[in-house]
Amino acid sequence: MNKKYQFGDVEVEVPEFDFKKIFPAFFFAIVILLVYLSVYSVKADEQGVLLRLGKYNSIASPGLHFKVPIIDEVYKVKTSKQFVEEFGFRTIEAGKKTRFSNTYEGESWTLTNDLSVAEVKWQVQYIISNPKDYKFNVKNVESTIRDISESVMRKIVGSKLFDKVIKEGRQLISQEAKALMQQKLDVLETGITIKMVQLQSVVPPSIVMDAYNQVARALQNMEKMINQAERDSSLKLTEARGEALKIRNQALGYQYRTVQKADGETQKFLKIYDSYLLDKKVFITTKMIETMTEIYLNTNQLNFVDPSIGAVPLLGLNQSMGSGFENFIKEKNKAR
Repeated sequence: MNKKYQFGDVEVEVPEFDFKKIFPAFFFAIVILLVYLSVYSVKADEQGVLLRLGKYNSIASPGLHFKVPIIDEVYKVKTSKQFVEEFGFRTIEAGKKTRFSNTYEGESWTLTNDLSVAEVKWQVQYIISNPKDYKFNVKNVESTIRDISESVMRKIVGSKLFDKVIKEGRQLISQEAKALMQQKLDVLETGITIKMVQLQSVVPPSIVMDAYNQVARALQNMEKMINQAERDSSLKLTEARGEALKIRNQALGYQYRTVQKADGETQKFLKIYDSYLLDKKVFITTKMIETMTEIYLNTNQLNFVDPSIGAVPLLGLNQSMGSGFENFIKEKNKAR
């Protein structure tokens, strides 16, 4: 049934609604809308921060939850995902053959303690461990991570000499940077946890790489020559010590033999001297006979000299006289 309305010369016919007929459908629609606005779900890799009238209320774990429409608001945070920020390079395509872009070298140049420039490329991996702190204290997470990371890395590299930065090792610098970054993030109550700081490369800038390589090669050659000289010196020193030990042992052997020989000669002399003291005349006579005997035994011919006739050879006397002298000596020794 329609109801007519007159507006001047115009008559408008408006359908007449029966509110009692449409109320159930309207009520059902309102209920569906309230249920839709009251129910929310949190995924397995998320946590929900429930705000009531703009203030923190609670943390919602993964699953199905209810909230008060209009009054409550839910802010979902990826707490299981690991986020990555790269410095000095960008990953274009990850996979077996990962591709990188190196057009960001300027942001990785860092001044060392000896005023040299090192190109430090690194990667920061982090997660959101406290959704509440993250929601209320972090406005731009990428900017926060990049500012703190660059500040920390420049501080660490700036405290070391260039050679130390290049040669000290990536792991040591990474560990120091991770600890200092986490300390700063905790002070700011960001709710962010640094999982890893990974140095991709620590090298001189490309514009001075050739000069650095030449210096490095020169230093390597110098070190090689020094090591070779030290090895040669050690070898010669070892040989000299061996030769000195050999000479010393020879000298000790000669000393021992000389002392033993001198002791033997001394004992022999003392025995002869004791014989001399026992009977001087007999000792002198005995020695004279022993000497003459030795002479006769070693002589094949004796010449008897007579002034009137000259030298007359005496044949065969050595055997007879020698045996006589020997018998005489034996008798003397028995008497003694």
